[in-house]
Amino acid sequence: MSKQNSLDKYFVKRKENNETNKLAKRFCVENENIITPSNIVASQPDHSTVNKVPPSDIQFIHNNSVSSKTLTNNTHPSKNNSELKLGSPSINDRIDKRSYKPSYSQKFPWLLYQPNVGGFCSICRNYWKPGTPLFREMEQKTKGVFTSAPFRNWKNALGDNGRLMRHFRSEYHLIAHENDKFRQQEGSIINQIATVSEAQKKENRDRLSDLLDCCYFLFKNELPHTTLYHPLLQLIGRLDHSSKLADFFQNCHKNATYNSTTSVTELLEATNNILEKNVLKKIQQARVISIMSDEGTDINRHGNLCICIRYCDQTTGEPTETYISLLHLKNKDAESIFNCIVTDLQQKHIDLTKIRFVAFDGAAVFSGIRNGVAAKFRAAFNLAILFIHCRAHALQLAVISAADGIPDICKSLSTLKSLVNFINRSSIRLTLFEDVQDIFISKHIKLIQPGDTRWLSNSLSIRSIVHSYQSLLVTLENIYNENNEDSAEALGLYNILSNQATAFIIHTLQPILDTLAVLSKSIQTKAADFKQLQDFISSTMLRLEELKDFSSIDYVNILETIQKLSLVSSTIRNSRSSISNVQLNTDEVFKSKILPFIENIINNIQARFEPSNLDLLNCFMIFDMENMNDNKDYGDKEIHTIQQHYSNDFDESIIYEWRTFRTYLLTKKKGGKLMTQREVCTKLVQDGMLKDIYPQLSLAAEIFLIAPISTATVERDFSTMNRVLTKLRNRLTTEHVDQLMRISIEGVDTLNEDMKEEIINYWKKVKPRRLAV
Repeated sequence: MSKQNSLDKYFVKRKENNETNKLAKRFCVENENIITPSNIVASQPDHSTVNKVPPSDIQFIHNNSVSSKTLTNNTHPSKNNSELKLGSPSINDRIDKRSYKPSYSQKFPWLLYQPNVGGFCSICRNYWKPGTPLFREMEQKTKGVFTSAPFRNWKNALGDNGRLMRHFRSEYHLIAHENDKFRQQEGSIINQIATVSEAQKKENRDRLSDLLDCCYFLFKNELPHTTLYHPLLQLIGRLDHSSKLADFFQNCHKNATYNSTTSVTELLEATNNILEKNVLKKIQQARVISIMSDEGTDINRHGNLCICIRYCDQTTGEPTETYISLLHLKNKDAESIFNCIVTDLQQKHIDLTKIRFVAFDGAAVFSGIRNGVAAKFRAAFNLAILFIHCRAHALQLAVISAADGIPDICKSLSTLKSLVNFINRSSIRLTLFEDVQDIFISKHIKLIQPGDTRWLSNSLSIRSIVHSYQSLLVTLENIYNENNEDSAEALGLYNILSNQATAFIIHTLQPILDTLAVLSKSIQTKAADFKQLQDFISSTMLRLEELKDFSSIDYVNILETIQKLSLVSSTIRNSRSSISNVQLNTDEVFKSKILPFIENIINNIQARFEPSNLDLLNCFMIFDMENMNDNKDYGDKEIHTIQQHYSNDFDESIIYEWRTFRTYLLTKKKGGKLMTQREVCTKLVQDGMLKDIYPQLSLAAEIFLIAPISTATVERDFSTMNRVLTKLRNRLTTEHVDQLMRISIEGVDTLNEDMKEEIINYWKKVKPRRLAV
């Protein structure tokens, strides 16, 4: 019985405790809904005190016997409510435990608390947006708490299983945290894209630079660029062990690999544009210029006009001759040539009023006094423009004219042409000639065809004949003995060459023509001026005077060489050989043939190289310090002549500048610091103190330096055209030939990085590109 009573009391007491707990929870919820955050803060005790209360105090309702009894008896509900009102210590404690504390944010740095709202996760709030992957799934599972909805249940915030810790460990928070960590390390997405884009651009530009190097190699070396470009890239790709070029082609779009003929043509145009721009920039900086031009025919029998300009580089003061254009010429009259030149130079923005000299060959269409191209330039732009006949052409004409009055000389030169044609026309005869040279243990010599219009050709032809004279005689003899259709021609040539007089004339012509060849080479120098030309001519004249002396060592050696030759053949019939080998009187042949030829050359050079219309250039010789003296009026007359001829360029102040500059030069000369005329003029022209102090004298010196002495540069440019436009490349347009010539003539051997950057930038701007560079 006593045991049953004990059990009944236990279950009654347990029931009472359960009812007490339910009532306490209900009253707490009701009061929590009534209490505002501001009231909670006002009624809360000091946080330091609250924090010292142990966690077990949360169960204070169960240990409070008074409250338990009151709730158990359930006789005074109003009293129970008053005991649980906000001011009671037990309720204050409970509410204090359910509010946000700054220590939460210290423990969880991502926790962002907004007063009167609640708590948010700063990381999740920034990451989870409506467009973010898994956003809907996150919203459904978390109800948006900590992201779009605030967290307010601070009662269950702490602890290992608390809401804050559970959110920290949640999958969605970890995703947001990883994203935030990645963004902090690598920067924003835009910065990542920009970084990748810039790196890719640099890589593309480097590979395009490699392609440009391959193209430029073909352009500069005058190789077929459309044919060899792709095979060259394949070769470079195989040799590139880094595989960068191969990877570039693999990663490119199929329609943007830039290894096609169209791409190499576009790079050709871009390279040409930059080179031309740099050349024209220097020309536009020059104060005066000279025009050099000539017409020629290409492999397609089309007429072309080549234009070059001579100017002074303002940085160095040195004269420079540069290629400008190759133009298709439909008509070859003076008006058409003049309009063609003017139109092209105006399109290139070259000021034609700067022209002071025009240099052409001696053709009437260029040199005509009234209707020639030179006359049209004077009439259109400046009456002070001087026409200069190419000195290399004039020298060749002097040689041809000197030989016309001496039949034996003409016959000897004509024999050279026939002999070279006879040997070179047949491969069998040429092989026989080479075999004979092997017998004489001599070097294989190529016979050169002489020509009336080809500079240096007579000299080179005579030298090749003289050095292989005995081999030629034996070759002709063998051809004659074969008794075929060529025997008669071989016999005729043999009889002429075996003649002692002919042999003497041909051997004697070699030192004479070699002397003129040296002068021709000197004239063809790009930077030569008229003072240097005078020196070249003077030295040539002295050499020709030496060759007028038959006792000179040159002729002694020639006679010894002729005596060593076997001019009599044992196989050719004596009747023919005896006719061609009379006793030679060398002294008589020299006086009647060689000496008149030398005198004719001297007279022709003097007549053609010292025309009265170029007396003006002699006035500039006053800048030569060797000619200076202490006369007070030294150079005044020459300066006055220059001022009158170029009245639009100079005024009276040039005379005063000269008198001051003359004193400066005399002081230098007395101090032992001699300078040549070229050095004086160069220092006046280049940017610096002298140019600023003597502006008009500087311009006069520049006029002197830009005077061309030949059109050899134009002829060399035509040679470049013939190397570019061959039989296998005869479909090139004139525009592309012009571009290839410019690169070959004016381009550097290897492009530097700055030049490549300019070319690639221009290439990029021509049209939209699929490749980002």
